Amino acid sequence: MNESHVSRLGRQSVAAAAGAGTEAAAGTARRRFLDYVRSPTAHRPVVSPFLPKPDVLANTLSYLGLPPTGDAVADEIALSRAVDYEPMFMVGCTQFIFPWVVDEAGSDSDTVRYLLPTAAGTWTKCLPRGLAMGSTEASFPVQTEVDHGYFQAACADVAKREAQIREFFRQWRHKVGDDGVIVIGHVNPYWLAHQVGQATWFLHWHDFEATYRRSMAAVYEASLFIFTLALQEGFDFMSASGLGLEMTSPELFAAMDVPCLRDYAAWTHDRGGLFWYHNCGRTQHFFDAGDFDRIEADVLETVAPPPAGDNELAAARARLRPGSCTKGNLDLGLLRDGSVEEITETTRQMVAATRGQAHIHSTADAVLPGTPPENFLAYLQTARQGTL
Repeated sequence: MNESHVSRLGRQSVAAAAGAGTEAAAGTARRRFLDYVRSPTAHRPVVSPFLPKPDVLANTLSYLGLPPTGDAVADEIALSRAVDYEPMFMVGCTQFIFPWVVDEAGSDSDTVRYLLPTAAGTWTKCLPRGLAMGSTEASFPVQTEVDHGYFQAACADVAKREAQIREFFRQWRHKVGDDGVIVIGHVNPYWLAHQVGQATWFLHWHDFEATYRRSMAAVYEASLFIFTLALQEGFDFMSASGLGLEMTSPELFAAMDVPCLRDYAAWTHDRGGLFWYHNCGRTQHFFDAGDFDRIEADVLETVAPPPAGDNELAAARARLRPGSCTKGNLDLGLLRDGSVEEITETTRQMVAATRGQAHIHSTADAVLPGTPPENFLAYLQTARQGTL
């Protein structure tokens, strides 16, 4: 990914044609979120937890005396209305690039065989029963250089599924309505859309970098096809995620991630959209070195503090251009296991550290299952009170 690659795909200052009825209505949670990201100084700061688990949502509704609906999306919408926050929903898309199917005829009592037809031939993967793809390093589809050929061919086929992708995205926009923003799930070309293990991808890069780059380019093009449909069907943010220094190096991050992320952001902005970047690891170096600022993301999360990350919120926020919104950064362990008093005080510190700056008051990653309702509410209510 580089400037020439973006240009070859037709980079231009033309907004993608939005689907009918996709504009956010005034006063809605979705509109409040988008208005804040586009003009932070002119609007009330956003409060938006990152993907609270279904049990947390249902239990918190019950704690408030409100009936859970049995649907996680509806539960979060109901809770956000009751507590006054702006929810976000993340919708995956890699299943449309790599629609693996189980080959029952080729499976047996011990092994499950997966198939993915491509122009290069049928890509196959056999796993022991009970082991899902991606659950261990050996279970990822891309294991050898030969697999990269199948991978690249699979990426070229994504356009065949346009109608299916559009309908999937349209149903999600209808379900969420204007009660929250929708963020496209992460394709991440530098991880080959999660078809290669996170603990072994750098070995592929080391042993056959040119092949790896071709695979990155192939999935990047496939993702832009999907992003175009997402924008047209009313999704609010295009996005990607990345690893912190616990799983990559400054040199690899600068070589693999940053060029792709800059291209994603530029492509999205050229079409009138917003770009969201997620990295919940040890990322302070990327703030300090200017890597994150060079991405030019509209939203950058999660600025994770110790122990999960190594960030100090005020210092990290100071390293970004004023127009980029940071998002985070309440520690998940504290949120689940701490006292209400500890959570209240830490949330107040988060609000104070970013007052007057572009920041969305959130969590340091997806809210953990088992987080007590009183703790979750302490964060939500304290953050909201701090923005009034």
